[in-house]
Amino acid sequence: MNKKSFPALYTFPEKCSGCRLCELVCSTLKNSDITNPQKSRIRIQIEHRDNQNTPKVCLQCVEPACLEACAFGAISLKGFGGIPIVDADLCTGCEACIQACPYRAIFLDSEKKIALKCDLCGGDPQCVKNCLQGALTFEENAQT
Repeated sequence: MNKKSFPALYTFPEKCSGCRLCELVCSTLKNSDITNPQKSRIRIQIEHRDNQNTPKVCLQCVEPACLEACAFGAISLKGFGGIPIVDADLCTGCEACIQACPYRAIFLDSEKKIALKCDLCGGDPQCVKNCLQGALTFEENAQT
């Protein structure tokens, strides 16, 4: 059986301190040096049942439901390593991709009305580099 190789970002909630540095770094790099966690492609969600901080970020699905859900062709497999990316010029902000994501890892930019999705920073994810707790790791050649 042939295994497919793909880039992947992994999260370890048990290591996450909830500092949200990943959100700050992502939002700053992706928004022309404007720091706004609401524009980040990664979000820290607090699970109230057990007070656990859980990083929410696109898992770069091999068969992405978001791509299938987009009726406007705004999501394609043209990102680093063939990952799904959002074309802001084609995105209408309809939220179909957000609803389709089983991991709730696509977010809406409420000002620009476009989907925000991790693009792995072109293969050099800055959230991973800046996570002091080791709650995020990146594998360029993960296997299915």
